Amino acid sequence: MIERGGESMEENMPEKTTFDETGEPREYVLDELDKKIQELFPGESVNKRLTKTGLLSSRALPSFVSDWLISKFSSGNQLDTLALQRFLDNYLPDKSRAEEVKHRLMSDRSRVMILADFRVTPNIQSGEELLEIPILDVTGKEGMVDPIILDKSPELLNGGMWGVGELVYNQPENKKKDGKIVLKEFTPFRPYQANLDYYRKARSTFTSTIEWIDFLLKNMEYDPHSFDDTSQKMRMISRLLPFVQPRVNLIELAPKGTGKSYVFGRLSKYGWLISGGSVSRAQLFYDISKKRRGLITRFDYVALDEIQSIKFGSNPEEVIGALKGYLESGAYNVASYSAQADAGFIILGNIPISESGRPISNNYFDSLPNFMQEGAFLDRFHGFIEGWKLPRIKVGSIGRGYALNSEFFSEVMHGLRNDTTPAAVVDAFLDVPKDADKRDVTAITRIASGFLKLLYPQVRSASEINVNDFETYCFEPALRMRTIIREQLHRLDEEFSEDMPEVVVKKV
Repeated sequence: MIERGGESMEENMPEKTTFDETGEPREYVLDELDKKIQELFPGESVNKRLTKTGLLSSRALPSFVSDWLISKFSSGNQLDTLALQRFLDNYLPDKSRAEEVKHRLMSDRSRVMILADFRVTPNIQSGEELLEIPILDVTGKEGMVDPIILDKSPELLNGGMWGVGELVYNQPENKKKDGKIVLKEFTPFRPYQANLDYYRKARSTFTSTIEWIDFLLKNMEYDPHSFDDTSQKMRMISRLLPFVQPRVNLIELAPKGTGKSYVFGRLSKYGWLISGGSVSRAQLFYDISKKRRGLITRFDYVALDEIQSIKFGSNPEEVIGALKGYLESGAYNVASYSAQADAGFIILGNIPISESGRPISNNYFDSLPNFMQEGAFLDRFHGFIEGWKLPRIKVGSIGRGYALNSEFFSEVMHGLRNDTTPAAVVDAFLDVPKDADKRDVTAITRIASGFLKLLYPQVRSASEINVNDFETYCFEPALRMRTIIREQLHRLDEEFSEDMPEVVVKKV
């Protein structure tokens, strides 16, 4: 065990929870991994079973908010439900009480403090910073923010952020001026800072790669025992690649119910999930009329879910054209606006499956919208996740016991993005032919670097990792993910070769 000065270790008692015939928890005994997580991360871990309390499950809160609340109002394996209820009533009202909060603001001119998701959009015509508070059903027409707050927390402009806000009501000055709910004070919700050095030291105490993989799965809120084998586990954690590796572009096709929306939409505040609806070039890159940067420049990744139902406006080729340039170089131009970004881009979609559990068609890209079935566009994706090889998520698949608080976990994943050492380690291991296709090599190295960050964050040089481990857990999965892209490109257009370059691992 590694030392962590000044922090006491809580005595661990087994939980008394089991699963009944429906899969609901009834008895659960903390295992060695649970205890290790508690010991290594006493202040950053949370009992995931407690997060399933009805007080929180009905509110559809992000995991990082639910976990923080449980940490705040629990001791060991006991949750203070009365204190949690009081906090929720006072600071996190549900939508059924939205009008009550608005009434309080208007009637007695009181100041109201709430923990919520706040979003700000500049209005060029009025010169106002319009405020949205979804939890209170406050729209941009009803809310505004003090500009001073934006100087301190510009993230409010970048899709919004969770925090503690103090609200007041400004009465209408005349018939032409509407009353407004005003955000007067704001404290960002950042209860944790990522201590990457400590996280790396903690990794060194895990005796095997498999144990660490199970640790990651628990942090993704899954039970490691619900997976059939290591291959399934690796396929699940491959969804974390855009969390830790800049500009990694993935396609995942899977049946419904395999959890892809949850991973990309709920685990990290640094990612953005678009589920259905319409997507425009302005939304992704730059809105000329609002002079506002798009999602690509504001998040670690952008995922398009239910891709078959997403509309790309009247000119989808315009969006695809802009994406092709960005996916290739990380740069884009909209009118006179030019920018660089490092967000990964993920396409998530459903695929018809036969009774044997295999895709009905061998041409996987047939499941994508027609305007996306272009070789030059799809060649820019680094890897493919075979989502049909993942188990369907059931009640018993949800993680119980201890795991990292989702807020802390997302901060760690975000912090690892800036680590360039893994790329140098990958380069040291790989022997690349001179005539190898550049996109294939880029894909393999980028994905292998991501797996190295996920599985061996403590490694600082090639000499610090067993070559067989690197080959098994970093190189081979990366090669496989890119090979599927290459094979499917050939099925789509025979001008694309299905042969991969003979990249091999050197015995360093």
